[in-house]
Amino acid sequence: MKQSARVGTVRGIAVDVHWSVLLIVALFAWELAEYQLPTHPGHPGTADWVAAVVGAIVLLLSLLAHEVSHALVARHHGVQTRSITLFVFGGVTQLEGEAHTPKADFRIAAVGPATSAALAGIFRGAEAIASVPTGHSLAVATLAWLWEVNLLLAAFNLFPAAPLDGGRILRAALWRHWGNRSRAAIAAASTGRYFGLTLVVLGVLGLFYVGITALWAALIGFFLYSGAVAEEQVARLQNALAGLAVRRVMTPDPPAVRGTATLADLLETYQRRLRTSALIVTDVAGSPTGVLTARAVGKLRTQQLRTTTADHVAIPITLLPTARTDEPASVLVERVLSHDGRPALVFDGTGRLAGVVTSTDLERAAAYAIGGSIEG
Repeated sequence: MKQSARVGTVRGIAVDVHWSVLLIVALFAWELAEYQLPTHPGHPGTADWVAAVVGAIVLLLSLLAHEVSHALVARHHGVQTRSITLFVFGGVTQLEGEAHTPKADFRIAAVGPATSAALAGIFRGAEAIASVPTGHSLAVATLAWLWEVNLLLAAFNLFPAAPLDGGRILRAALWRHWGNRSRAAIAAASTGRYFGLTLVVLGVLGLFYVGITALWAALIGFFLYSGAVAEEQVARLQNALAGLAVRRVMTPDPPAVRGTATLADLLETYQRRLRTSALIVTDVAGSPTGVLTARAVGKLRTQQLRTTTADHVAIPITLLPTARTDEPASVLVERVLSHDGRPALVFDGTGRLAGVVTSTDLERAAAYAIGGSIEG
C-alpha cells in the first residue's frame, strides 16, 4: 500500500487511494459498457460508456462507505483509525489497536457487510422508482448492477475466513467462547488460509473451463491467503507475548544522539547498537525529535554518510507509535504494524522516555517467551 496517494478525509479519517484502483474502475466500466448496459451488446455507445464510468465510480464510493463504517464503529468503541486505503481488491481500514471486547470486535466487523447490504437495498429501491417512468434505461440498468454487486460483496465478506469481515465475526465468536483473542484469531486465520487456497485452485482450474475471467478468483484467493498467513503470524506473536509487560521487551535507555551529528560519526560509535535497536535523535536542547534506524541508514551510499546528518534521515517522533512501560507487550504488535513497522517509543509513569521497542525486539521476546526465558 506504499504506492498510495491521499485524496482527502471522511469524518477526520484519512483516505488513501492505491494506483490499482484505476485498474478496477476501468475493469468495472468495461464490464458495464460491454455486457450490462448497451442496447446493442458488443457495440456500446458514448452514453453507455458515460453511464459505465459513473457506475464504476459509485461502486468505488460504496466500497469507501463500507470501510468508513468500520472506522466509525471502531472509533465508537475507543479504537482509532490511522487510514483507509482503497485498492484493486476493495479496501483496508488500518486500526490503531484492537477491540477491547468480543462484542466490540463483532460490531466493528459486522457493520461493513451490513453497510453493503443497506446500499444494495437503497440501489434496489432507486431502480424500482426509476423504472416506473422510463422502463429499461441506462440509469435503471446501472442501478440494477450496483445493488447486485453490493449484495454480492456483503455475502462474500460474510464468509467466515480472515481477513474477510466474516473471519472477524468468527474471531469475535470464538473469542467470547474461549476467552482468548489470540487463539480465536489463529483459528479464523487458519480458515482464511484454506479458503484462499480453495479459491486459487478453483481459479486455476476455471481457466480451462470458463476462460481468463477465472483468473480473478485465483488472484482474490492469493490475496486472501497472504492476508490470512500474515494475520496468523501476528496472532501467534501476540499469543507468545501474552503476560509480558512492555518494560520486559523494550531496549531500555537507548542512546540519544544530536540531530546535527553526521551518520559517519555515529556509526563509528553506535554501529553495533544501531543494528540491534534504534537511536533517539534530539535537538540542541536535548528533546527527542525522532528515531534513527539501521534501515534508514542502509538506504544511503557510503559517500553520503559523511555529509548526511541524523535529523535528515530520522523518523519524526510524530510518526512513531508510543507505549507505556506497564502496557501488555501484545498490544504493541498491532501498533507497530499499523505504523509500517516503525519503532515504538516507551514512556514511564512520569512521562520520561524509558526505552524503545523495535519489531526485532518483539520477535526476540516472543522467541524467549516460548522457550520460557522471560516471565512477567
